[in-house]
Amino acid sequence: MTALISWGTCIVLLPVLYALNVNEAKFKKNIVVGVTFPMAGRADPEVLRLLKGYKRAQLLVCLGLAALAVLFAALCWPGINFCLLFLWVDLLIVGEFACTARWNGKLKAVKKARGWAVPAIRTASVTAAAEPVRRVRIWWFVAAAILAAVPAIFDRDLWWMYLLDGVMAFCCGLGAKYLYRNRAEAVDENEAVTAALTRVRRRAWDRVWLLCAWTLAALDLGIWLSTRFFSDSQVLFWLTIALAVGVCAAAVAIEFRVRHVQEKLTAASGQGFYVDEDDKWLWGQLYYDPNDSRTIINARTGVNSTVNLARPGGKAFMVLSLVLLLALPVMGLVLDEMCAAPQPLRVEGGTLLAESWGKDYALPLEDIADAEVLDALPKGMTRVLGTGADSILKGAFTTPFGRATLCLDPRTGPWLKVTMTDGTVYLLGGGASDALGMYESLSEGRRAP
Repeated sequence: MTALISWGTCIVLLPVLYALNVNEAKFKKNIVVGVTFPMAGRADPEVLRLLKGYKRAQLLVCLGLAALAVLFAALCWPGINFCLLFLWVDLLIVGEFACTARWNGKLKAVKKARGWAVPAIRTASVTAAAEPVRRVRIWWFVAAAILAAVPAIFDRDLWWMYLLDGVMAFCCGLGAKYLYRNRAEAVDENEAVTAALTRVRRRAWDRVWLLCAWTLAALDLGIWLSTRFFSDSQVLFWLTIALAVGVCAAAVAIEFRVRHVQEKLTAASGQGFYVDEDDKWLWGQLYYDPNDSRTIINARTGVNSTVNLARPGGKAFMVLSLVLLLALPVMGLVLDEMCAAPQPLRVEGGTLLAESWGKDYALPLEDIADAEVLDALPKGMTRVLGTGADSILKGAFTTPFGRATLCLDPRTGPWLKVTMTDGTVYLLGGGASDALGMYESLSEGRRAP
């Protein structure tokens, strides 16, 4: 099930990625696939032919990645699922970058051949004073942060998680305020268009950050309410799915809306002077300008921001990104190990040990109040914080008998339920010999004088 969900998510997101990439073939702010053209370029037969080729190439990349995902999902077995998944993510990133870079180069060649390249066309970075934009006030983010942190008052086990989400919700407000670069969205000398483009982008930027902040608040409230008032684990599962789908849909809708407005407002641009910064964008995707003092800059189209690779901060960000890209398959192996079945239960030094990768549960025998064998796992268990995979359930869960800590293999029973003198409940083990053998040992220990 874990493999099906992870791979299914990747395949479902591919059409969205394809739609975003194909949208780059539409002229927005005189730019198409990262190349700036004058008005004459929009009707140039060679440009139009290359744009059709770009769309076909994106479709082939998308279909190839989908086929590869199906193949990896069919070939994967316990122990390498996440490794293959993260390897696929690497191939996705590299494949999409290479495809865009290739067609960006072809379009730049046509631009140069037609005499439209710099310095044939006068270029500049025009900054016009945009009309004041009504920004989202910081109090909206403060409210989201408070709501995200409120459950910490009632759930003493996960108070730190709620407080962390509250801090992150507030940081969304700081991101909206300080990560946006107030450089006008100039495409030509028409200051009215520049002002309109700037307003649209700033509003969308605020909405995206506000969406993130309130999603954190909704998620925390949902976790707390579902674990407190519902015993059905499906409630939290479907709540999480609904929030994830809703956030993704809203973010994509905002992105496409901004792109559509940029396309519409600049439909008549490029007939005379126009801003051309293609020389600052490597392969149409990476910004590099030693004369620009900014580290964070706006992407050319849409809502997003990127970094200036000519600045020390931009270089550090790129190095970190490359390291993470190369390390993804290794991280997948680590996650696969984390999802491996727990070790058999054992007693050592008067302590019952339940061990799994990165986590050991040590239960002093003298503090065990009761132990019993369960032939079936309780229905309606909800994972609050921890690992939930086909081969292991580990961490904090809500159960019909209250909050419990799990470290077990759900595929094979029976399992051992251990209640401590302080009321803490553990569900441990997996496999008849594991649970039954430990139960007999604990029972004999309690009977001994």
